[in-house]
Amino acid sequence: MKSRAGLRVVAWLVRVLIVLGVLGALFINPTPSSNQGDVDTAIIRTYDAEFTITRSGDLSLVENLMVEMPSGKHGIYRIFDTADPRRPNVEHPVEVISVKRDGQAESFLPLESAKGTETIRIGLPNVVLEPGIHQYTIESRTSNVFEPGDDPNTTLWWWDVVGSGWSMRIDSAHVVAKLPTAPKSSRCVIGKDTPCEVSVLDRQMIINTGELAPFEPVTVKLGFPAAALPAPIAPSGTSPWTIVFSVLTALAGAGVAFLLVRQTKEPAVGLPATFEPPEGIYPALGAKVIDEVNSPYALQATLFDLAERGLLSLEGDKSGWDITVIAEPSQTTMTAAEAEVLAKLDLNFKGSQFHLRKDKTAGEKVSQAQSALKSQVTVDARPYLSFSVVGLLATAGAWVALGLTGFQIFLAFGGDVLWPLLAGTAAFAFVSAGVLFDRAAWSTRNPAGREMWSRVGGFARFLTTDSAETRFDFAQKMDLYPRYLPWAIVFGSADKWAQRYRDQGIEPPTVPWLIWSGSSSGFSMTSMSDSFNSSITGAASAYAASQAASSGGGGGGFSGGSGGGGGGGGSW
Repeated sequence: MKSRAGLRVVAWLVRVLIVLGVLGALFINPTPSSNQGDVDTAIIRTYDAEFTITRSGDLSLVENLMVEMPSGKHGIYRIFDTADPRRPNVEHPVEVISVKRDGQAESFLPLESAKGTETIRIGLPNVVLEPGIHQYTIESRTSNVFEPGDDPNTTLWWWDVVGSGWSMRIDSAHVVAKLPTAPKSSRCVIGKDTPCEVSVLDRQMIINTGELAPFEPVTVKLGFPAAALPAPIAPSGTSPWTIVFSVLTALAGAGVAFLLVRQTKEPAVGLPATFEPPEGIYPALGAKVIDEVNSPYALQATLFDLAERGLLSLEGDKSGWDITVIAEPSQTTMTAAEAEVLAKLDLNFKGSQFHLRKDKTAGEKVSQAQSALKSQVTVDARPYLSFSVVGLLATAGAWVALGLTGFQIFLAFGGDVLWPLLAGTAAFAFVSAGVLFDRAAWSTRNPAGREMWSRVGGFARFLTTDSAETRFDFAQKMDLYPRYLPWAIVFGSADKWAQRYRDQGIEPPTVPWLIWSGSSSGFSMTSMSDSFNSSITGAASAYAASQAASSGGGGGGFSGGSGGGGGGGGSW
């Protein structure tokens, strides 16, 4: 019978991704990025910044930029990072006091900006600047710039004094910071981890750099005696009520999902070993009743069944298979599903032939035959399988929960997360992951279907169960091997069916309608069946590929770009 190992693997992969996403949202602190991606054509020849910091943690900043503009430019952008990289409960709102260009007041316009940033556009759309160097002076201020250090005796100013968002090259930078008290430690890096020299004299810090590449920050980390400054705002922990509500919603989500998923599972029926398939049931339909989904071997089993009844001959080697009609189809009793398969493969009269190869031409016909067979099997299964509203709700709920979980995780990396909602949807998605891709959840067996499940399942058991258990004399039933081979194929148990004979010391008889020369070591049911199924899937894949192609704290860890403030900008 069809293995559901693949669905289980996919379900657990989804569960692992859910867990990793939630852990990432929980432990990875979001930081804004003002990096605009593209390198600018304008150049900042000199960048001078003067910071003035008060004991209460307020910061005033005066930036002087000598910008060399190419032709066609209107001005520059200034992007301020307002989120704190280590304290989600703290923001650094920016107030722009004044903007000047070449000594004169310049117009600026606040723009909609990414979360954790504020952006202004300096200049006017109807004013094009003369090419050359222009001086921009930007005065701004913010607050809450101090943070707790790694030890209780230290307060930090950890800041990007040149932000990581400048898309313009900076030829040189000069940074001065007037401090409220003398620091006891100082460090500076350029980029990610290149040390730079910082000069501290009493309550003044000075940094001079050479050329900075676009998006290359300069970060300082000054440690002050904690007793010399008011206590800064510490990172907020998670509210106990948030934890309580998150646990409750997780339990509720998992409980509802468990109840829904449980309703998609039918109680098992007895499978007494029977020695022949049910009357009027063909292999592909039998597999559908057992698994509630179409067997991946349905087309192969259908062709084998027609061959066993004398309509087809199958001859194969390593290059593929030739399927030949050896009797008149109109004089052969067949199901609607079998007739559809023959029609789609153009096997309509005696002597007609289909070359099963891994190419687009054969693949188109194979795909059409598989689709027609699937549709007809679905029709023929209606007396046994009923639509399951609960199964649809479980599957739809699983997809909605997974989507909401992914969306909440995405928001969490930007700093916004409603933990009770994320906990509830993640728990629901985790428990219900098994039905995400399981179409069997959409149906349920009615009384006739449960009876047929028992009969077909009992026959499948006969094909695969140890001989001693069923006490069947295979020596007297050699004709059963080719007759039931299509059923063994559709259940994915051709090897086990052959082994039933070998267990009694009997080699399975030759199948008269099956000629296989694809193995140098002689006939092997495994290699033969694998070759046939591989030819079918290879042909279908070749066709699908052709269709796709045509459709077109001081002393701790420290790295650049990890400070508060910063930001950047570019020309426009």
